[in-house]
Amino acid sequence: MSAQVGDLGPEISRGEIVERAESWLRPSVPYGLHRFHQNEYGIYRTDCSGYVSMAWGLPGVPPSRHGGLDNAGLARVSVAVAKGELRAGDALLATAGTGSVIFHEWADIEREHYWGFEQSPEGTVHRRLAFPGDGAGLRPSRYLRVVTPGGERVGGVLGEGAPLTRSQEDR
Repeated sequence: MSAQVGDLGPEISRGEIVERAESWLRPSVPYGLHRFHQNEYGIYRTDCSGYVSMAWGLPGVPPSRHGGLDNAGLARVSVAVAKGELRAGDALLATAGTGSVIFHEWADIEREHYWGFEQSPEGTVHRRLAFPGDGAGLRPSRYLRVVTPGGERVGGVLGEGAPLTRSQEDR
């Protein structure tokens, strides 16, 4: 399930990512490593990385028989960002093992807690989490195909395409 250039979906806004993430809350989708869920956005694996793949608009089933990327694949289609740069639609990805959370917004001014969407053992949840999350080794990451409200791209395509640019909102 390693990422290839074809693994990237179309450009997507932060609002679209949040809307897609919220779609698995109506109703909450049960967690499963080898299970799949279908809704208006496609068919995806119901584990953490399958959920992030769906929210980011990455290919589900078909063409990917896996129903999204694993954490290593998600890392290859994203760039690391600093804690202070996190914006809605970014993710915290496990650097080793499993686990990933879609960042929604800060829950406090100190930026010690945030609201995140995640695929938990209880199913899909939107909850307040301590930064960086329940699991150790979560890296703040931004999908390469996120666009800002003005249409600027914030990432190139695996080293190809537009250079990294950021709008004032992303600084």
